[in-house]
Amino acid sequence: MPPHFLASVFRIQPRRSAPARPFGARALSAVNGLASPLLLLILLALFLLPQATPAQAAAPRQFVLDTFAIETREDTLVLRLGVGVDDPDGLRDLLKDGAEVELRGTATLTRRRGVLPDVTLAEKVFACVLRHDTLTREFELRLEGREAPWRDKNLTRLLEGTWKRLVLPLSPIAALEKGEPHRVSLALSLRHTDVPPWLSRTLFFWSWEVVPDATFTQDFTY
Repeated sequence: MPPHFLASVFRIQPRRSAPARPFGARALSAVNGLASPLLLLILLALFLLPQATPAQAAAPRQFVLDTFAIETREDTLVLRLGVGVDDPDGLRDLLKDGAEVELRGTATLTRRRGVLPDVTLAEKVFACVLRHDTLTREFELRLEGREAPWRDKNLTRLLEGTWKRLVLPLSPIAALEKGEPHRVSLALSLRHTDVPPWLSRTLFFWSWEVVPDATFTQDFTY
């Protein structure tokens, strides 16, 4: 075997010195090596957070007025109301999660005077607080000015006998002027009475309003 055979098969390359790195490059490389695992941990935590945090119940979005009737009873003008929300199941879930809400309404009777300001003849306000009793598993509704609350384990049945059957005496008939236009306005609000217990565990924006305030009007001529 020729002496130069091994040298021709295994070519011996001259040893080259490693390129010089700038000061701090080794530390920067180590940081970059840790960045990817750290990013993965952050993404994993964000993914698991909604599962570890109790979900906030979806709230209803608007009022639904089933009844808005103006009647006379024993020489008194009364307003008969049937108030509800578009998502009763969402309201039920909110209450079971610990929320306490107040329905407040203001009914105003005015006499229209065209270009002149309307004349207010009467204004009536009602308010009732709705909550869920975790001990008795009943829904409870308290009407302002009434000592005994209404209770029922079925929220739909409870609201059918309360919110859906509201009667507000507005004014004596004698206060109306015959042949003149009048208007009844109803302003409604549904709001939390206190901060819900799950608020401290949620990252999303929260409002006191359960649904946006709403105003309903009806014109009539006596």
